[in-house]
Amino acid sequence: MEKTTVKKYTHISFDERKIIERLLRKNTPKREIARLLNRSITTIRKEIKRGSVEQRRAVKTTKKSADIPLYTTELVYYADNANQDYIKKRKNCGCKCKAVQCRDFLNYVEKQVKTKKWSLDSAAGYAKEHNLFANTVTTQTLYNWVDYGICNIRNIDLPLKVRRKTHKERVRQHKRLYGTSIDERPGYVDKRMEFGHWEGDGIVGKNKQGHLITLVERKTGMGLLFNVGDRKATRIVDVLDELEQKFGSLFSSVFKSITFDNGVEFADCNKMEKHQRTKIYYAHPYSSWERGTNENWNGIVRRFVPKGSSFDNLQAMDIKRIQNTINSLPRKRFHYHTPKDLFIEELEAIIQSAEWVA
Repeated sequence: MEKTTVKKYTHISFDERKIIERLLRKNTPKREIARLLNRSITTIRKEIKRGSVEQRRAVKTTKKSADIPLYTTELVYYADNANQDYIKKRKNCGCKCKAVQCRDFLNYVEKQVKTKKWSLDSAAGYAKEHNLFANTVTTQTLYNWVDYGICNIRNIDLPLKVRRKTHKERVRQHKRLYGTSIDERPGYVDKRMEFGHWEGDGIVGKNKQGHLITLVERKTGMGLLFNVGDRKATRIVDVLDELEQKFGSLFSSVFKSITFDNGVEFADCNKMEKHQRTKIYYAHPYSSWERGTNENWNGIVRRFVPKGSSFDNLQAMDIKRIQNTINSLPRKRFHYHTPKDLFIEELEAIIQSAEWVA
């Protein structure tokens, strides 16, 4: 009697699964299916068990009796179902083992995301850039693990993944610029090569009550946050006066220019520019992309004070904590260094230059 040589084990293909489904519909014995596919009978039995789903079938009868069931159940093998289950398990293959190897790294990422509101990329990138752990994984793998439930992070914990909303279309109205247009801003400012050029904006609280002002330096990404109470134009003037007093003679080197939107709170161009201490530019109406650095920073602020939140209970220490946390967030475009560190480097360079001139 000729023996059948079973080939070395490989995963069952989708085509083989379709053959199995077709043969089972013809009531072909499992052993015969194994012979036809040159597979082990054990392999075929396991495959049929994994790929079968319970089906209900109505019982056809002319007799009416409570003892006769209306339907019966049976297990039916479906190639499509079996293949989808195979693909899902292949995606998870090795994940948990790898997660065990990277447990310290994963604990670090979970802590940064949950307590400091970092993104997965910031946490992973910072850890790799500073060689904190021997075993790490890519940002994409972390996102996969979140979806598979392998780590203790949910999608709701992530800054942007489930928070994007469809924006309503606005009817654009002509608005007059309060001062110099962004079109007249020097081209080198766009390249972010020179330190000292800022973008400014406001964040409105619940029911349009309360107001935060944000200033973000374009080169380093360093941001400043102020709780000013309302949208009066005098508030930003007071902020700049306070900053000028704080930075002293360095103010004009640190704040060479500021680009605002056309909000009423930024209408008093002359007082903001007082004695040419800085240069004020205005972006085009409804063109928030012209102040992308500032818009991005405001989005991070919203992780701490979500839209619709009241600013009434925000104390000075809360504002400082939010500001410091955001400025300590590693950024991919800075090779996972922080805006705070880069800003300090620029300040030190200005101070050294001033001392050398003196």
